[in-house]
Amino acid sequence: MVRRLQTSRMLIPLLLSLHGFTALAADLSPQIANKHLLPKAVQVQVTQRGMKYFDNRLSDLLGNLGVKLDEGYFPAMSYTFEKPINPDDFKDSNPEMVKMYAQVRDLLTQWLVGFSMDEHRPTIEIGESGYIANFSRFGLVTDEALMKALGKRDGAVLAIELEVKKLSIATHSVKAWDMNNEFLGQVGLEDVSITAGDDTTPLKIRLPFYIRSNANGGLDFEALEIDNNLSETPIAYQYKKLIVPQIAVEINGKKFQLNTAQLDAMLMEQAPVILQKVRESLGDFARKQLPELLNQKAKEFLSGSLEQVQDMVPPGTEEYDRRPNFKWGLKLQNINLKKSLNIELTAYVEDPINPQSRPVASNGPRGLPQVNLLPQENYDLALTLDRALINRVLQLSYERKNFETIRQSNGTVLKLKAAPTIDYVKTPAGAVLKPQEAFVKLHVSVENEPGHIALKDKIVIDFDIIAKLRQLSDKSGMQLQLHSIDVDSLVMDNKYLSLVGKLMPGKVREGVKERLREQSAGWKTVDEVIPGSLPLPPVILGIKLDINRVAVDPNGHIVMYLDYAKTGAKK
Repeated sequence: MVRRLQTSRMLIPLLLSLHGFTALAADLSPQIANKHLLPKAVQVQVTQRGMKYFDNRLSDLLGNLGVKLDEGYFPAMSYTFEKPINPDDFKDSNPEMVKMYAQVRDLLTQWLVGFSMDEHRPTIEIGESGYIANFSRFGLVTDEALMKALGKRDGAVLAIELEVKKLSIATHSVKAWDMNNEFLGQVGLEDVSITAGDDTTPLKIRLPFYIRSNANGGLDFEALEIDNNLSETPIAYQYKKLIVPQIAVEINGKKFQLNTAQLDAMLMEQAPVILQKVRESLGDFARKQLPELLNQKAKEFLSGSLEQVQDMVPPGTEEYDRRPNFKWGLKLQNINLKKSLNIELTAYVEDPINPQSRPVASNGPRGLPQVNLLPQENYDLALTLDRALINRVLQLSYERKNFETIRQSNGTVLKLKAAPTIDYVKTPAGAVLKPQEAFVKLHVSVENEPGHIALKDKIVIDFDIIAKLRQLSDKSGMQLQLHSIDVDSLVMDNKYLSLVGKLMPGKVREGVKERLREQSAGWKTVDEVIPGSLPLPPVILGIKLDINRVAVDPNGHIVMYLDYAKTGAKK
């Protein structure tokens, strides 16, 4: 089963690095008949410098995803123990309390005729509640040392670190009663408020967790032991009304009611002892039960593969074109932590109206990306796109006949006879590049009417266009600026030579090359661009990204070195 990424107040922090490709709106119900997967087509590397951005900004990033954690509301909830509680099970941890309980129960059973109690099966009910948290730190960090200590060789260990100067929790009521002994009535408090932490001793919680990709394309999650300072954190509580059963003693017809005011006073007097018990219980819950609860919830939420599917406007689409958009998807393939946090994603692009189209094998992946142009200390995040993904988009657009022609500003029209493909090329000699620019070659197959006696009326020639991949002025994407034609890449079948041309094939080919040189002669001085653009870089986690450096490696990956620390969260 495929599990769509959805907003989850509990688990969103755990999926931060995977939920980032939001440049286009996610499709909640995509219908994709066939998925032609391109392994490791998209890769993300978050450096140690990049991870520092999350140290104190996790709350802001969650806000970008619609998750607000500095305040919250919870509806009323209740919990009933599935099995009865046997007090003797607590002898080891609370021997004095168990002994006192046994004495009181035996005393009441012996002295009160008809009195008896079954094994207890409590129900706890918490009314509508809310909280306000004043975070002084809310961060997501990597923990390679803990990963090594655990003996983990793949995946990653991350940790959410919270520091709260003041946490205020208020609830309408807290009640408890015994389902097996309902005559005992209810006990509890109304209008309860609890505060924890102050400027001197803030509440600190560190929640480490281990994640790794699995064979199903999903994410395995394991919450590890949680660190906290609950035992030192100042905690105070207050309430408006005490809820207790009505207890009265009758002597010869005269009733004596339980003095609830005295019970109130005793509770306030014993507040330090009660709060200490609360601290111990909460600390024990955080260390033991909470990781188990998170693991269970993670299994429910992360069942199946993690996949994000989005709409993509086909390149070359005219304004009047009402055909449905392409669907492109990302699936988690691998995640690991080795100095940097590295995420590998399988990608696919499909056309809903052309579901049988298969990627051309020769345009596919050729090797792993080379992310070593810059030292990791010089950028926050690296994003790589395999040529296979871009060529798949170009293929599907051509099959829609969006790329039948490339029209130049001088009126020249190139009629394409095959889908264009993009690939690596060395930077031309003498060319000057900005850090946000790189050269690529666009291989095209073009039909032409040469009007020459040595050639037939129509010919098809293949050649490479050298183009500069550069950022748009508004930084909304990347476009291709035409630079030159590599005439040495010319391929022309001899069948296009006329009888005259076959007498001098070499000379004819040189003539075609010269014509191509003339056609591209002005490209270096005139800003000639191919219409359309690639939406790069995307917006990740609501963060706008600045391109630090862009390159194309020999294996055909577009490698983008990105900074987000200066740009900050998208407003």
